[in-house]
Amino acid sequence: MEMKELKYEIFEDGALVKSVSITKIMPCMAEEGRVKLAMQFDSALDQVMPMFSSKFPPGKVNYIPHKKILTLNTHDRVISFFPSGRIMMMNTRDPEEGIKIITEFMEKINQCYLESESGDVDEDLSEKLSKIGPLNIYNCLPQTNCEECGTATCMAFSMKLLSGDATLDQCKPLLKTENLDKLNSIKELLGDQLMKTLGWVEK
Repeated sequence: MEMKELKYEIFEDGALVKSVSITKIMPCMAEEGRVKLAMQFDSALDQVMPMFSSKFPPGKVNYIPHKKILTLNTHDRVISFFPSGRIMMMNTRDPEEGIKIITEFMEKINQCYLESESGDVDEDLSEKLSKIGPLNIYNCLPQTNCEECGTATCMAFSMKLLSGDATLDQCKPLLKTENLDKLNSIKELLGDQLMKTLGWVEK
Protein backbone atom coordinates (compact mmCIF):
# COMPACT_ATOMS: atom_id res chain seq x y z
CA MET A 1 0.00 0.00 0.00
CA GLU A 2 1.32 3.45 -0.91
CA MET A 3 2.10 5.62 2.10
CA LYS A 4 0.40 8.99 2.49
CA GLU A 5 2.75 11.86 1.70
CA LEU A 6 3.92 13.67 4.84
CA LYS A 7 4.15 17.42 4.22
CA TYR A 8 6.08 19.78 6.50
CA GLU A 9 5.71 23.57 6.24
CA ILE A 10 9.14 24.85 7.34
CA PHE A 11 9.62 28.46 6.17
CA GLU A 12 6.47 30.49 5.58
CA ASP A 13 8.52 33.25 3.92
CA GLY A 14 11.27 31.09 2.36
CA ALA A 15 12.84 32.76 -0.68
CA LEU A 16 12.75 29.54 -2.75
CA VAL A 17 11.83 26.51 -0.66
CA LYS A 18 9.10 26.74 1.96
CA SER A 19 7.99 23.16 2.50
CA VAL A 20 9.26 19.60 2.14
CA SER A 21 7.36 16.34 1.85
CA ILE A 22 8.43 12.81 2.72
CA THR A 23 7.14 10.77 -0.19
CA LYS A 24 8.57 7.36 0.70
CA ILE A 25 10.21 5.61 3.67
CA MET A 26 12.33 2.56 2.85
CA PRO A 27 14.67 0.28 4.80
CA CYS A 28 18.28 1.43 4.62
CA MET A 29 20.49 -1.37 3.30
CA ALA A 30 23.64 0.29 4.69
CA GLU A 31 22.65 -0.02 8.35
CA GLU A 32 20.06 -2.18 10.06
CA GLY A 33 17.32 -0.30 11.89
CA ARG A 34 17.79 2.87 9.81
CA VAL A 35 15.63 4.15 6.98
CA LYS A 36 16.10 5.79 3.59
CA LEU A 37 13.87 8.79 2.95
CA ALA A 38 12.62 10.04 -0.41
CA MET A 39 11.70 13.70 -0.05
CA GLN A 40 10.44 16.51 -2.28
CA PHE A 41 10.78 20.29 -1.97
CA ASP A 42 8.00 22.59 -3.18
CA SER A 43 10.40 24.23 -5.70
CA ALA A 44 13.00 23.11 -8.23
CA LEU A 45 16.69 23.61 -7.37
CA ASP A 46 18.33 23.85 -10.81
CA GLN A 47 18.91 27.62 -10.52
CA VAL A 48 20.80 27.38 -7.22
CA MET A 49 22.51 24.00 -7.52
CA PRO A 50 26.03 25.18 -8.53
CA MET A 51 26.14 27.76 -5.73
CA PHE A 52 24.60 25.35 -3.21
CA SER A 53 27.29 22.79 -4.00
CA SER A 54 29.98 25.38 -3.19
CA LYS A 55 28.71 25.84 0.37
CA PHE A 56 30.40 22.60 1.49
CA PRO A 57 34.02 21.43 1.67
CA PRO A 58 34.86 19.93 -1.77
CA GLY A 59 35.85 16.61 -0.18
CA LYS A 60 32.25 16.11 0.95
CA VAL A 61 30.79 16.99 -2.46
CA ASN A 62 30.12 14.98 -5.59
CA TYR A 63 28.54 17.35 -8.12
CA ILE A 64 27.59 16.40 -11.68
CA PRO A 65 27.33 19.76 -13.50
CA HIS A 66 25.56 18.63 -16.69
CA LYS A 67 22.87 16.84 -14.66
CA LYS A 68 22.92 19.32 -11.74
CA ILE A 69 22.88 16.45 -9.25
CA LEU A 70 24.60 17.01 -5.90
CA THR A 71 25.53 14.23 -3.50
CA LEU A 72 26.84 15.16 -0.06
CA ASN A 73 28.61 12.99 2.47
CA THR A 74 27.56 14.77 5.65
CA HIS A 75 25.82 14.20 8.99
CA ASP A 76 27.16 10.61 8.87
CA ARG A 77 25.08 9.84 5.81
CA VAL A 78 24.76 10.34 2.07
CA ILE A 79 22.21 12.89 0.86
CA SER A 80 21.47 13.45 -2.83
CA PHE A 81 19.76 16.56 -4.22
CA PHE A 82 18.21 16.61 -7.69
CA PRO A 83 17.34 19.67 -9.82
CA SER A 84 13.62 18.85 -9.62
CA GLY A 85 13.74 19.37 -5.83
CA ARG A 86 13.79 15.64 -5.07
CA ILE A 87 16.05 14.43 -2.23
CA MET A 88 17.25 10.98 -1.16
CA MET A 89 18.57 10.72 2.40
CA MET A 90 20.25 7.51 3.58
CA ASN A 91 21.01 6.10 7.03
CA THR A 92 18.37 8.06 8.92
CA ARG A 93 16.99 7.21 12.34
CA ASP A 94 13.41 8.32 11.65
CA PRO A 95 11.42 10.91 9.65
CA GLU A 96 11.77 13.52 12.42
CA GLU A 97 15.57 13.34 12.25
CA GLY A 98 15.38 13.64 8.47
CA ILE A 99 13.25 16.80 8.68
CA LYS A 100 15.59 18.35 11.27
CA ILE A 101 18.59 17.80 8.95
CA ILE A 102 16.84 18.90 5.76
CA THR A 103 15.73 22.15 7.45
CA GLU A 104 19.43 23.14 7.74
CA PHE A 105 19.84 22.63 3.99
CA MET A 106 16.66 24.55 3.20
CA GLU A 107 18.15 27.60 4.96
CA LYS A 108 21.28 27.34 2.78
CA ILE A 109 19.21 26.88 -0.37
CA ASN A 110 17.14 29.98 0.36
CA GLN A 111 20.31 31.97 1.02
CA CYS A 112 21.78 30.75 -2.30
CA TYR A 113 18.62 31.85 -4.10
CA LEU A 114 18.83 35.35 -2.61
CA GLU A 115 22.51 35.58 -3.61
CA SER A 116 21.74 34.42 -7.15
CA GLU A 117 18.91 36.95 -7.45
CA SER A 118 21.29 39.73 -6.42
CA GLY A 119 23.68 38.67 -9.19
CA ASP A 120 26.38 37.67 -6.68
CA VAL A 121 27.20 34.40 -8.48
CA ASP A 122 30.47 32.88 -9.63
CA GLU A 123 29.63 31.28 -12.97
CA ASP A 124 32.71 29.02 -12.81
CA LEU A 125 31.81 27.29 -9.52
CA SER A 126 31.06 23.93 -11.16
CA GLU A 127 34.35 23.98 -13.04
CA LYS A 128 36.29 24.99 -9.93
CA LEU A 129 34.79 22.17 -7.86
CA SER A 130 35.79 19.57 -10.46
CA LYS A 131 39.43 20.73 -10.44
CA ILE A 132 40.12 20.99 -6.71
CA GLY A 133 42.08 18.19 -5.07
CA PRO A 134 44.68 17.99 -2.28
CA LEU A 135 47.59 18.59 -4.67
CA ASN A 136 45.96 21.72 -6.12
CA ILE A 137 45.60 23.14 -2.60
CA TYR A 138 49.10 22.03 -1.57
CA ASN A 139 50.66 23.81 -4.54
CA CYS A 140 49.11 27.08 -3.33
CA LEU A 141 50.28 26.75 0.29
CA PRO A 142 53.59 28.12 1.68
CA GLN A 143 54.74 24.48 2.10
CA THR A 144 56.68 25.21 5.30
CA ASN A 145 55.44 22.10 7.16
CA CYS A 146 55.51 24.39 10.22
CA GLU A 147 52.79 22.42 12.09
CA GLU A 148 51.22 25.67 13.37
CA CYS A 149 47.88 24.45 12.03
CA GLY A 150 48.14 21.34 14.21
CA THR A 151 48.87 19.06 11.24
CA ALA A 152 52.24 17.42 10.56
CA THR A 153 52.58 18.44 6.89
CA CYS A 154 51.06 20.90 4.44
CA MET A 155 49.83 17.99 2.31
CA ALA A 156 48.01 16.51 5.31
CA PHE A 157 46.53 19.95 5.97
CA SER A 158 45.34 20.13 2.35
CA MET A 159 43.50 16.84 2.77
CA LYS A 160 41.91 17.93 6.07
CA LEU A 161 40.89 21.20 4.46
CA LEU A 162 39.03 19.46 1.66
CA SER A 163 37.24 17.11 4.06
CA GLY A 164 36.10 20.01 6.25
CA ASP A 165 38.29 18.97 9.20
CA ALA A 166 40.46 22.11 8.98
CA THR A 167 39.96 25.73 7.90
CA LEU A 168 42.18 27.96 5.77
CA ASP A 169 42.70 30.52 8.53
CA GLN A 170 44.59 27.85 10.50
CA CYS A 171 47.47 28.25 8.03
CA LYS A 172 49.34 31.08 9.78
CA PRO A 173 52.06 31.48 7.10
CA LEU A 174 49.32 32.45 4.61
CA LEU A 175 48.78 35.60 6.70
CA LYS A 176 52.38 36.76 6.23
CA THR A 177 53.17 39.41 3.61
CA GLU A 178 55.99 37.33 2.11
CA ASN A 179 53.40 34.70 1.16
CA LEU A 180 51.01 37.10 -0.58
CA ASP A 181 51.67 35.37 -3.92
CA LYS A 182 50.60 32.04 -2.36
CA LEU A 183 47.46 33.63 -0.94
CA ASN A 184 46.61 35.13 -4.32
CA SER A 185 47.12 31.78 -6.05
CA ILE A 186 44.77 29.97 -3.66
CA LYS A 187 42.19 32.75 -4.12
CA GLU A 188 42.45 32.29 -7.87
CA LEU A 189 42.04 28.52 -7.51
CA LEU A 190 39.05 28.64 -5.17
CA GLY A 191 37.26 31.93 -5.82
CA ASP A 192 35.50 34.01 -3.17
CA GLN A 193 32.73 31.56 -2.31
CA LEU A 194 34.95 28.52 -1.76
CA MET A 195 37.44 30.65 0.21
CA LYS A 196 34.58 31.48 2.59
CA THR A 197 33.37 27.89 2.65
CA LEU A 198 36.85 26.73 3.66
CA GLY A 199 37.03 29.23 6.49
CA TRP A 200 39.01 32.16 5.11
CA VAL A 201 38.24 35.54 6.64
CA GLU A 202 39.81 38.64 5.07
CA LYS A 203 41.97 40.50 7.60
